[in-house]
Amino acid sequence: MKKLNNYILFIDESGKSKLSDIGDNFLLCGLIIDKDLHAALSSYMISLKEKFGIPPNENIHAFDLFEDEKIKIEGAKKRMPLSKINTFLTRLSHVVQGSEIVCLIVRMDKRPYKKMISTTARRKKVSDRALTNYLKRGGLHGFLYEALTRKLILEFGHFLQEEDAHGEVVAESRRQDDHAVLEAFLSATTTSKYKAQTIYHTWSKFSFKRIHGLTFQNKKGLSFGLEIADLFAWSHFNKHYGKQRLFSSRSKNIRVDARLKRIGKIIEDLCIRKKPEDITLPKLKKVAGDRVSEFTETLQQYKSFSVPSGTPPGIPGEP
Repeated sequence: MKKLNNYILFIDESGKSKLSDIGDNFLLCGLIIDKDLHAALSSYMISLKEKFGIPPNENIHAFDLFEDEKIKIEGAKKRMPLSKINTFLTRLSHVVQGSEIVCLIVRMDKRPYKKMISTTARRKKVSDRALTNYLKRGGLHGFLYEALTRKLILEFGHFLQEEDAHGEVVAESRRQDDHAVLEAFLSATTTSKYKAQTIYHTWSKFSFKRIHGLTFQNKKGLSFGLEIADLFAWSHFNKHYGKQRLFSSRSKNIRVDARLKRIGKIIEDLCIRKKPEDITLPKLKKVAGDRVSEFTETLQQYKSFSVPSGTPPGIPGEP
């Protein structure tokens, strides 16, 4: 009997995904790596860290090392020599470029959804914040993150079908927000969530058949896949939307731009199979139509209750 290959989909984000968060954009990066290859790459990463004086029991975070230019040692952040950072990036780039890794990037502009909230708030004569809090109580505060995660998992199911392989999903734990990834996993593997004879209905069948697990890892997980997904997400967000921080030092801006350019070239090479994709509202309705409908219906159902004079302010519709 033929042995089926096993792959892992690693998922990380950049930007702020919640509707009340500052910023209009966010993205998810997914990396698909063969499970055996990933074990070898994780061992290489530990060895590489040791050579450059980076604690092997600490995860590499793109912002800390390549933007803040610091590493965490015994719980405290310390500066790392610039020459070491650049050489470390060179070594890491070579191993990533020489590996069979599939990169998936999905991007989202939150402004259409914020506009829906503002338009409804004006009509209902309430503040945007009141309406956003109402959505939060209904579990819809972070539905965009869930929807984009669903898209990546469906893409993974399609990939596994093409490769005649099985796989699992690994996401960095966001603690109280992990339920969004769990909901995305359950939805992506439930065919009834999609219209019959559509591409996502078919991919949902593949996902149910091929994906056998979902795992959350915290920052001590020491996963090569999550470290690289974090690096790619940070780089692509800053390159595509503009740097989140501008430094007073011209030389530091040049250094960070050079790193972003270098990582961006690696991403381009790995995204040949699937280009970064902007998930517009029409696309979102196809991949997560049930959640979009729930979002719009919840907005329409909001009622501003009148409060008798002298009554302390509370939550509309609740005692």
